[in-house]
Amino acid sequence: MQKRMNRISMTAGYGMLLIGLFLKIVGGINQRFSLVEAWVRSLISGNFLHFWQSEFSAGIGVMVGTGAFMLLLFLYVLDSLLLTGHRQVPFLQSAKAAWLYFTMFFYFIFIQFYSSSIWLVSLLIVGALEFLLNRYLDDKIERDQNYAASQKIEKEYNEDRKRRLAFPGKYPPAFHQVIRKNFRFYRKNYLLLILANALVFFALMLLFFTYREFSDTHTQNTIFDKTGLLRILIESGGVLLLLLLLFLSFMDSLYIDFKAKHMELFIQLGIRKRTFLTMLIEEFSFCALAGVLFGGIPGVLIAREFASFGWAIVLYAGLVILGMAFHQEKILRLIQFRPRVQTKPDQPNKRLTPLFLFIGVLALAITFWWFHRRKSAETLLVISTLVIALWGLFLGIGGFYVKRNRGKIALLLSRNDLFYRFHKSINVLMLATLLHTLVVGFFLPRLITFQQTAVCNLFPYEVVAKVKPPEVQQVEKSVTQEQALWKSYPFFPVTSVDGDPEWEVYGTVRPVMFIQGQHIGISETTYQQLRQANGLNPQPLQLKKGQWHVVYQQAISIRGQPIDWDPQSVRPRLRIGTPLESYNTLDVDLIFPMRQIKSQERLILTGMFQRGLQENILVFADEEFASIAKKESPNQLFLINGNKKAARSLNFLKQKYADDKRWDDTIEPIYEKTQQKNNVLTENYLQVLLLLFTIITCSFMNAGILVAKFESEQARLINRRRLLDQLGMRQKEQRSVLRCQVGLFTGVPLVVGLLVGVGIISIMGRLRFFSTSEWLQFVRLFLMDYGLYLFIWGMIAGLIYRRIEKWR
Repeated sequence: MQKRMNRISMTAGYGMLLIGLFLKIVGGINQRFSLVEAWVRSLISGNFLHFWQSEFSAGIGVMVGTGAFMLLLFLYVLDSLLLTGHRQVPFLQSAKAAWLYFTMFFYFIFIQFYSSSIWLVSLLIVGALEFLLNRYLDDKIERDQNYAASQKIEKEYNEDRKRRLAFPGKYPPAFHQVIRKNFRFYRKNYLLLILANALVFFALMLLFFTYREFSDTHTQNTIFDKTGLLRILIESGGVLLLLLLLFLSFMDSLYIDFKAKHMELFIQLGIRKRTFLTMLIEEFSFCALAGVLFGGIPGVLIAREFASFGWAIVLYAGLVILGMAFHQEKILRLIQFRPRVQTKPDQPNKRLTPLFLFIGVLALAITFWWFHRRKSAETLLVISTLVIALWGLFLGIGGFYVKRNRGKIALLLSRNDLFYRFHKSINVLMLATLLHTLVVGFFLPRLITFQQTAVCNLFPYEVVAKVKPPEVQQVEKSVTQEQALWKSYPFFPVTSVDGDPEWEVYGTVRPVMFIQGQHIGISETTYQQLRQANGLNPQPLQLKKGQWHVVYQQAISIRGQPIDWDPQSVRPRLRIGTPLESYNTLDVDLIFPMRQIKSQERLILTGMFQRGLQENILVFADEEFASIAKKESPNQLFLINGNKKAARSLNFLKQKYADDKRWDDTIEPIYEKTQQKNNVLTENYLQVLLLLFTIITCSFMNAGILVAKFESEQARLINRRRLLDQLGMRQKEQRSVLRCQVGLFTGVPLVVGLLVGVGIISIMGRLRFFSTSEWLQFVRLFLMDYGLYLFIWGMIAGLIYRRIEKWR
């Protein structure tokens, strides 16, 4: 067998050498090269880097990619030569496999290199075939022997199982009576699953109804783009759906564990597997349909229509199927009458405890850095690093805590779970803390900012119009005929586009980004006039030429948005002018120069359009604005009040400027206050509703995790209480120990969630430019809402404690 494997390795190595020498598989701008030829010519060219940058469109990327393939080729050829000389190096075999995996990963994620050198995949195919064939032959004999032995054991087991579980004949009437009485006796457990399904279905119904209801008063052009209700449904509704799925899956897990715990009775009574499976399906279907009934009745009463009911049924069925799919192994073990896996006591790893703590601190720092990073401000993706941070911190701090206090009897009594079921307890603490952090740091602050939002202040003018010079006189005539109050201010359109001050890896090719952000550029004098028109005190910016000031026109409820669309740029590239469909990418520094942003603020001067994504105001120094105006006539920004009908007379601008929408359909030449206000109101209502349901769902999940933790250990807790009775401990002391145990799993997650949440809130406030008055209002509302949250959790902890206290 080893000789056959050696022949395969030699064939693969020499075959890859022939491919690398003679096949023209590396595509250049003017000609194609073989892999070896490209590197030989670059080394003898006299200017190594210039060869790669001039001959290949992907530039340095091709050099790095072909270098990885050259090293792969060298490893395979070296192994073939050694095998030809009857020498074998085990380390070389491992190095070949590891570098093959790395090369595959690099090749398929680097699209520029992949598109220019697609035939290099032949080397990967040869290497992969050699690896798979040798892996198959390596353990074929042992695998065949193990398979024959397992088949013999399985055959004996199946025969014995069939003999034991083949209960012929009909079930006696008393058997059916036992099943019914057992179902009624454990009705509380089934009621818990029914309530969970009812909550999920009711939330789905209300979600669809709210979206359909709000879309009737929302402009159609914002329902199906990134700035309308669909975006909110995807972002906030997506988070809610994920939490509902996790909650439903968790409750399904409780149901399966419950059945596994009590199935021994039915086995002893002689139940057949098919009957037991039918009983499981009937019980679960009953709970699911009862959830539809109890969740659908209030949903229909609120919605008063059945369209939302139909869509909710479809999505609910998908969530139910996915929730059960997560527990395939448990279900298979259950219907095959396999015994439950018994968990053993475990203790923290003393050696790895410092490493866990370091990982936790590092991940927490990354979480805060990522959350406030300018290009990914307030992203929910930080939950991934937050999970790692909490996992590391709890394992590290918990390990040190157990190590230090292991000999203290009082702590051993009150922290029994932490000392003898360390990892299970840490997992419960981590999940509970994560849910508290999501509520306190993410969802509750966003709900409060919606409470602070005054929509009437977001649109100070009835109509806002952006007019080019040829149409200025016509617009002035139209608004004067409508007897409206208006003022016009000069401005230049400003476009933000792809840009990064770091070294580019694209070579001579640079992509043009769409959508290109569009903003309003004004002078500092105009900025002061706009502030005065809105009743604000003057604020001297003292801008010099080349310095810009950014005014983010967004509500306090809108998360921080960058002025530049490129997710990799550190300093924004901004062009004075309209977007470009194409440009010479080598001149990007001239066309889209990086700008110096001296200061920033969040303020409504003309109105909040595009939810803070675009239509922000960029303020130039007066001398810079004047120098630009000498070269090109500025556009005029018309701010109109006093007559709501003025927008109709300006509708001709939409047809006149229709060609401008080829860059971005969401940009409009005219914004009307009434419709914009309705849009924001409907979006805010939907956001608040989703946030409320998300907070409620998180709380239900958190309480369910704690209840499941104690319910699954009911027998052990009862045995422990009996042991304490035998040791002579008073009831008062036992209650104190029990309170400490319940307090560990309810109090610690609350405290840690609050501490991490406060850090996230402080970053959010800086990103949204909270003023002192807004901070005071936010803190007042936060204390009120969080006080209610703490009161509810106090009641939950009390109920859990009272239930455990009754277990004797």
